[in-house]
Amino acid sequence: MALRSRALFWLAAVIVMGHGAFAAAADDPCAGFKWNVTQERALFSKAPESAAAGHDAASAPVMKPEKLYQLSLSPQDGVKFVLPPGKKALSDGAFAGLVHLQVPAAGPYRISLDQAFWVDVVNQQKLIDATDFTGASGCSAPHKIVQFNLPAGGDLMLQLSGTAKDHVRVTLTPAPPAVSAPASAGH
Repeated sequence: MALRSRALFWLAAVIVMGHGAFAAAADDPCAGFKWNVTQERALFSKAPESAAAGHDAASAPVMKPEKLYQLSLSPQDGVKFVLPPGKKALSDGAFAGLVHLQVPAAGPYRISLDQAFWVDVVNQQKLIDATDFTGASGCSAPHKIVQFNLPAGGDLMLQLSGTAKDHVRVTLTPAPPAVSAPASAGH
């Protein structure tokens, strides 16, 4: 009987402690990502480098991996996209911008944003399909992450479109090898 009482006591303790851990995770809106986003969260905790996103390819700044950028955007109707965005998005009052991406090695990369945006990457006049995406409602550090398999060395253009805000915080990070397998596209 004493053994059974101890077992019930420990079972109850595990349930109570587990409930506390679950409640703590529920209190953190940034705990809802389907991937490990430790590197992205660390970047979003730093001060961003400010830049104006381009309104055309010639005015687009260069974004390097593993840095946080605060980009100011232009009214979307004044942005000359390299290719039309992959999704018809909000147009009246929307903001957009272009950024050149510098990718040192080919492979899976994540583009992380602090808010909802449509994200396209253009390479050699073609849109690169996203391999996966994730997001966390209520989180802005980051809010949305889109993954692409990117080639190295080319002139890649990041196109951001369809948002109601005139700025965005964004990062480019190499994806850990465990999440490089293609999954559902669309973001």
